[in-house]
Amino acid sequence: MQNLLHDRRLLLPILLTAVAIAVGAVLIIVLTDDASSGGSGSSGSPASASAGGATEVDITDFKYDPETITVKAGSSVTFVNNDSAPHTATADDAFDTGNLGKGDSKAVKVDKAGSFAYVCEFHAFMKGTVVVE
Repeated sequence: MQNLLHDRRLLLPILLTAVAIAVGAVLIIVLTDDASSGGSGSSGSPASASAGGATEVDITDFKYDPETITVKAGSSVTFVNNDSAPHTATADDAFDTGNLGKGDSKAVKVDKAGSFAYVCEFHAFMKGTVVVE
């Protein structure tokens, strides 16, 4: 092993491999922590809006805030992208904001009662729920 470390031709590849492994390990820890935390940056209590009212969902740091909202049928939910990356809020048969660039917003009207899970089409780990009463 000492002969390998003294051979300058092998030292750089060994160091680069060690750095790559360390960076990879850190990324795995950080990304696993974000995904397992549920991505909720809110206080844990769902937001709500009255009938005909509006509720805003903020998109920041690759998270929906609040992650779960409860609204009355006929309400509007406005998604605002304050993130540097493009995002969507897509619930299969209920609504789709389309692509939201930085600073963009889109209001969607929810008329049908139920619980609608939505995701970002670009970042599948981003999840939220709109509960319509």
